Amino acid sequence: MKKTRKGLVLAAFFAAAVLANGCQKESGKEVPASPAESTASVNAETQTETEKAGETESQSDTRIFTDSAGREVTLPKEINKIAPSGPLAQIVLYTFCPDKLSGLASDFSEGAKQYIDEKYWGLPKFGQFYGKNANLNMEALIAESPDVIIDIGEAKKTVKQDMDALQEQLNMPVIFIEADLDTMSSAYEKLGELTGETDQAKKLADYCNNLMKKAETAKEQIAEKKSVYYASGDDGLHTNAEGSIHARVIEQIGAENAAKVEKVSSGGGSEVSFEQLLLWQPDIIIADSDALYQTITTDKVWAELNAVKEGKVYEIPSVPYSFMSSPPSVNRMIGIQWLGNLVYPQLYNVDIKQEVKNFYELFYHVSLDDAQLEKILR
Repeated sequence: MKKTRKGLVLAAFFAAAVLANGCQKESGKEVPASPAESTASVNAETQTETEKAGETESQSDTRIFTDSAGREVTLPKEINKIAPSGPLAQIVLYTFCPDKLSGLASDFSEGAKQYIDEKYWGLPKFGQFYGKNANLNMEALIAESPDVIIDIGEAKKTVKQDMDALQEQLNMPVIFIEADLDTMSSAYEKLGELTGETDQAKKLADYCNNLMKKAETAKEQIAEKKSVYYASGDDGLHTNAEGSIHARVIEQIGAENAAKVEKVSSGGGSEVSFEQLLLWQPDIIIADSDALYQTITTDKVWAELNAVKEGKVYEIPSVPYSFMSSPPSVNRMIGIQWLGNLVYPQLYNVDIKQEVKNFYELFYHVSLDDAQLEKILR
């Protein structure tokens, strides 16, 4: 509409100019421009400047952000509402900017709620955006209209295509931020760049970076590796095998994963036999639930293992998230401190209770009392 009006004004202006020029030739005298001509000229210039100002204002409301997949995505200048694409994104975003969460991928568990501020419990649930467990609640997403959807985790080979397809399907900006144990610090830095909350990003990034450096230094000093068996499932005969993302903490502290079998990424991990366990004779056993811990430490069959005889069986802390995985995200950072202190106490010579308090305050925004701490580290 603006362009049409502008065209009409200019046409009128030129017509008047031609007419005036003709009159000048006939009379041989100069004829001043009429008030109408002057007004048309001013209006045309004013409209042009207004349109330019509008374009500049529109451009300043957005910016281009380059994500970890190298994709250039147009985003609002200010990010106030973020939708996590799934559980991995949810935990990282909660640790970094909980007040910017416009919804959740999944509800917090009852155990987790003891350590999560209740104002976040009732956020809209969007579900998981893509993958085999995709269950997106489109109505809830549209109702909240987040500024951006963020996917966080390990980079798949198809991550660029996946993000492009999701963005096109939802007609909302979607970005990917790579985050595993090695890149967790840079992930927080990227989130700081995205949101402008660089101070918080630096605190979390520095923690992750310093801890990973400490773990690498410890690995170089290990003379003899100890083996760890990660027991899961109802009977303890399911495990996260060597090379599994869910067992990465074992390898990160410089220990050996006792389960040298084919890794399985779903269905509860790899299944093993008790005969294999007897052959492996792990130095340490970690159990992923209290029920399983009780079984391993009291059952006569399990008592045949040296680790059980020597009291080297430990329950993995699991609230609000497991120290080992579930999900395999930033929660594993405190798992490095915890497991390192159990397996190589001379190299991870820390006050683990104080370390847990520090981690929960920095990442989960909660100050633990002694009762909570004892429950976590039972």
